[in-house]
Amino acid sequence: MWYKKHTFFDKQDGLKEIPISHYFSRQLTEEEIQLFPDIKKLYPEFVDNKELSIPIELTLTTEHQQLLEYSNGGGIINGDREFGYFSLQDIRYYYFAYGFPKWTPNFLPIAFNGGGKFYAYDFRNLKDIKIVAVGSGDLDYESSVVIGITLDEVLTKKTNIEDELDKLYPEIKLSEKELRKLEIKQELISLKNDKLVGTVDLKTYLMRKNELENELKEINT
Repeated sequence: MWYKKHTFFDKQDGLKEIPISHYFSRQLTEEEIQLFPDIKKLYPEFVDNKELSIPIELTLTTEHQQLLEYSNGGGIINGDREFGYFSLQDIRYYYFAYGFPKWTPNFLPIAFNGGGKFYAYDFRNLKDIKIVAVGSGDLDYESSVVIGITLDEVLTKKTNIEDELDKLYPEIKLSEKELRKLEIKQELISLKNDKLVGTVDLKTYLMRKNELENELKEINT
């Protein structure tokens, strides 16, 4: 298999069962809500909104399934390229906990680079599925960058994906609105992390989250 040539720094038991159809696009189950209570606190609309639309196209690609059957979650490293990839259950967790259904519903997060950047499959074009890098604090289609077509291609490179992002997308001067949008998204992530570690109470978190999201809506209109 393609993954055998890569160096694993973390190896887990392989995935025993293939998930049911539309595993990633289904609503959160009661069991998951109990297992991931922070999702309900951070994004109550994902739990209470029965009309939440998640793309049915989200699925396991063949190569991704092969990797999970070998090690259901784990880590691969090649030079400065770190690929701490998620188990099947953790993919669901990160998809909801970081707000993908709200910001980039067609991205399926599969790994972290060790520095706050997600590796994700981009399912916007099923005839041309790509692997992208996107910041956990800046979930936006326009802020992502294509880093490859296959996992083997992506993991053969030795550079940190942050370096690749910098090289392909050099810093540009942003407008005041664009800068504020970025600041708001970064503050939302920081606010969420503060709630997770208990440094901000739920009432304060919800009030500030609502203020920031309303401001973001005004900027986008």
